[in-house]
Amino acid sequence: MQFLFIFILVIASVTLPADEGMWEPYQMSELKNEVRQAGFRRNINSISSPFEYPMNAIVSLGGCSASFVSPNGLIATNYHCIEGSYLQYNSSQENNLFETGFVARSLDEEKRSAPGARVYITLSSSDITEKVLAGISDTTENSQRANIIEANRKNIINACETSAEIECRVRSFFSGETFKLEKVRVIKDVRLVYAPPASIGEYGGEIDNWMYPRHTGDFALLRAYVSADGTSQEFNTANVPYASKNYLKISARGVDEGDFVMVLGYPGRTNRLLTMNEIDYDLTVGFQGVVDYLDHGIALIDEHTNQEDGSALKYRGTKSGYENYYKKISGQIDGADNFQLLQYEQANWNKFLTFVENELSSEDQEYLARLLSLIDTQQARALPNRYYGRSTLISTAKRLYRNAFEQEKPNAERKPGYQDRDQERLLNGLRGLSYRFDPRVDKAIFLDRLLTYASFAPELRRPVYSAMLDLDLGAAAIRSKVDQIYSSQYQTPEAFLELASMTIEQMNASADPLLVLARETFAESLEYEADAESEGAEKQLLKSKFIKMLRAFYESEGRSIYADANGTLRVTYGNVKSVTLEDGLLYQPFTTLEGIPAKHSGQEPFNAPQKLLKLIDDKDYGKYEVKALGSVPVNFIANLDITNGNSGSATINRNFELVGLAFDGMLETIIADYRYIPQARTISVDSRYMLWTLDKFHGAENILNELTITN
Repeated sequence: MQFLFIFILVIASVTLPADEGMWEPYQMSELKNEVRQAGFRRNINSISSPFEYPMNAIVSLGGCSASFVSPNGLIATNYHCIEGSYLQYNSSQENNLFETGFVARSLDEEKRSAPGARVYITLSSSDITEKVLAGISDTTENSQRANIIEANRKNIINACETSAEIECRVRSFFSGETFKLEKVRVIKDVRLVYAPPASIGEYGGEIDNWMYPRHTGDFALLRAYVSADGTSQEFNTANVPYASKNYLKISARGVDEGDFVMVLGYPGRTNRLLTMNEIDYDLTVGFQGVVDYLDHGIALIDEHTNQEDGSALKYRGTKSGYENYYKKISGQIDGADNFQLLQYEQANWNKFLTFVENELSSEDQEYLARLLSLIDTQQARALPNRYYGRSTLISTAKRLYRNAFEQEKPNAERKPGYQDRDQERLLNGLRGLSYRFDPRVDKAIFLDRLLTYASFAPELRRPVYSAMLDLDLGAAAIRSKVDQIYSSQYQTPEAFLELASMTIEQMNASADPLLVLARETFAESLEYEADAESEGAEKQLLKSKFIKMLRAFYESEGRSIYADANGTLRVTYGNVKSVTLEDGLLYQPFTTLEGIPAKHSGQEPFNAPQKLLKLIDDKDYGKYEVKALGSVPVNFIANLDITNGNSGSATINRNFELVGLAFDGMLETIIADYRYIPQARTISVDSRYMLWTLDKFHGAENILNELTITN
């Protein structure tokens, strides 16, 4: 889609726009003037610590953000964040929660999550750069550098994880220039409390995804549970709700146009500190490759799944993820063109190169040249690597074979991912295949991807893997080999769990074709892994040098630099604000209930429930009506800087009350992952629509009584 708006190219601004940046909490004190200018009037220190209110009410679901909203462990997040581990896991052909929605009228009715679903509460964050890089220098050989950094990270994590409910992570900031130790508490028993039907929770589906105006009730409620003594345990009927001392109140007043708002959450990844060849590759090659891959993946799922055998339900989440990412990358392709991103970045890069040449040392220049060369080498392998593997069956067997191999070593010597701390996650992953894996569908998708992989030049493929799968013998031979592998006796979660209990000797003695493939390609996998780790270590060194150069360049122009999003707790702030993206078309800040029947067609994804339509037709707004709108607001937009991972993030007002949940951006400006776009807007589901739906549509009085609602 092309958009008819005019963009004025500005090469560099001497200061950051007031609403730019996904900031670490401690950085907020440095932004006092900007935040006050946006309308914040409280003590800035209150949002400068992740361990004080309101930041300590914010949690991660491991891919989505969320927040405590009651003292009894009630958690608010997006509907689309709970579809797999809660709705899909608890659904069947006979009882499809996507169709019916779900309301627990009591604690006993709350439904358990899929194995491995977690809530993560940040307890501490500290700089450990010196500890991670101890024992290495700029001249340390790459493979040795990789081994030392890995050993340092394992030692740091081992010393940090003092109990089974504590998880510690070494986080990289600024592409490996600095490292921090993040310590989190893991809540292992999480249950579904409330979800609207999909006809509310994802109203508009993929047609409206990344679009505005929007009318989506993208919210849901979970509850965290712990044992009676307060420790984190797996699901047990004797567990009790977690006592969340810090939680957000819900505003029934909501926000008005111009109001100050913040989003608090765990954004996943942005790409604003890349080299020019990384940006150029993504915009000219990579994006289109991803779009083609996802588009074909959606078609494969449609072709090979059906409602009758339950496979469509099992691959619902995978398909939804593909569709979401397909539309996002497609939007980034258009956005890069509309905002002239490549031209902007090339001009900025040329200025940077001039700075490096005139102001920095020849050693710095050599580091930069090495980095660019390494990136070019990696990019040449990117496309075939996208099609390598792509079998859940085979990757599961290979991982279990590797796990058995690692179990022969002392725990401290095992690779990350295979230590004692990782076994629970591994086993839960196997159990979780029960609701998201079908060997028939997996085989069909794998065969299609494998035939594409076979089309690449032999030097771009893994030779042993290619030989084992007969990739040079033609399509018929490849199909025959895949048939043989998928005749394995290990094709169910129960069989995988049996496999997980086997020793490496038992696996080596097996003639099962799946285990034979895992065994015969094992040495090659280790070789490729070692090469990747060596490259990664070299890239960490060179990227850290690049960031230092970039930092000096920014400072020479009076600009600030902030770390790209990396899944850690961040703050972004701005105002509820309209926007114009097309000539003569103004997007108002609010949508209302009346937009739902206006879109209603009776067919998915515009199939609003009849009860909902009647409530709207009767103008049964209750106390949630906004007089200026003459209705109840459904969604609103604000100039908040977010990305993937922010889904479910609390949108709060200046009083730290929850006024919405961030769930999407606008397709026209989604290229903001690569460069901040002032016209970008975050879409939040309005707290008034959440409360109205709980009250009028579901009559969920028990939930409303548990919330602290302010007027």
